[in-house]
Amino acid sequence: MFLRPALLFLLCLAFPFSEAAESLSVPLPGGDEIPVTRHPAPGDTRLLWLPSEFGLSPRQAEVARGLAALGIDTWIADLHSAWFIPPGRYSLNGVDPEAIATLIRRAARDRKQLYLLASGRTAALALRALRRVQLGRPTRGRVRGLISIGPRLFLRTPQGGESAEFLPIAGASNVPVFILQPGNTGGVWYLPRLAEQLRKGGAPVFVQVLKDVRDAFHLRDEYTAREREMSRRLPRILVEAMHLLAAYPGLPAHPAPLAGKDLAPEADRAQALLRPYPGRHPAPELRLPGLDGRPHRLADLSGRVVLVNFWATWCPPCVEEIPSLQRLYRARHAQGLEILAVDVGQPPAEVRRFLTDKPVDFSVLLDPQAAQLRQWGVHAFPTTFVLDRKHRIRYAGFGAFDWDSPEVLQTLDALLREPH
Repeated sequence: MFLRPALLFLLCLAFPFSEAAESLSVPLPGGDEIPVTRHPAPGDTRLLWLPSEFGLSPRQAEVARGLAALGIDTWIADLHSAWFIPPGRYSLNGVDPEAIATLIRRAARDRKQLYLLASGRTAALALRALRRVQLGRPTRGRVRGLISIGPRLFLRTPQGGESAEFLPIAGASNVPVFILQPGNTGGVWYLPRLAEQLRKGGAPVFVQVLKDVRDAFHLRDEYTAREREMSRRLPRILVEAMHLLAAYPGLPAHPAPLAGKDLAPEADRAQALLRPYPGRHPAPELRLPGLDGRPHRLADLSGRVVLVNFWATWCPPCVEEIPSLQRLYRARHAQGLEILAVDVGQPPAEVRRFLTDKPVDFSVLLDPQAAQLRQWGVHAFPTTFVLDRKHRIRYAGFGAFDWDSPEVLQTLDALLREPH
């Protein structure tokens, strides 16, 4: 039975500090072993923490100690060491979900009620492994659900303007899921779609937005004061999520139907700095207030080559490319280039403060409710669209670019030479 708040309080008094961490290994049928760091605690609740695709962080131990102090026996698995995998965006793509299912079965022993914690792209691996558990030996209802911090369940990262395609497992899971979504991310604007997709398989889905923190706020080497505060609160937030999931029967005995193959996320396709956009589609309408207080319309820039850049002040790559965008604007504005930098989801005063020591000459627009972000199909920051003089999308991509590099200037100069 899950620990009630009053009992948790008594446990905090009785066990103010967690016991020393222990090391153990979970053997796999093929002879491999998964190293696990255990932060032991009394009680009947266990959390199995799968690492993100970027590997373990020293800051996880702090969260684990906080969980153990609240009576949650916490296991942190080191999947990268198990198979000598270097951390990276798609590093866990080749991990067999059946190996993780073995780890789950082992963690579900000892009469413990088991919850999984996975973030980023590891959330997909966790869901695929839970499906293997359902198809194999039963765990007698001890697997209670999945908590995911900022899950990424797309088949591939959507480029600018592309529609998002979810992994098959996202619509074929019936395990109870609690999503903790950092608020300073592009993904926060698509939470309703993600929850709807997960519910297709019959999964109870709960969502909590963690305001003013970025993806992996609890793992980053560098972090804001707000992210530090949220990391300290995270153990209690996780306990509250477990308490809510405990009201459900846990992992169903049989999985939901799966349409097609059970796929892992696809690695990003290799791309040039500016990827040609398929076809020459007219850009969506863009009408937003500017930081200067005036209304701005894309249609008013007829005959100009336009860069539409979606960004936010909390996004380090966005900040990184501001100087090169400013240099590009000064170098090519006279030839017919315009830049519309669309800040998403932030109040004007905050953007003004941010730009105080980063003065720019191009137009900064405000999209407080992310209406244009959705209209343009933006899923990551920064995302930039390059429009020709007829305002057709010719290039699109996400990530910080060196906008005044010779390669970029050559591409843009070709557009500037095209007739109106």
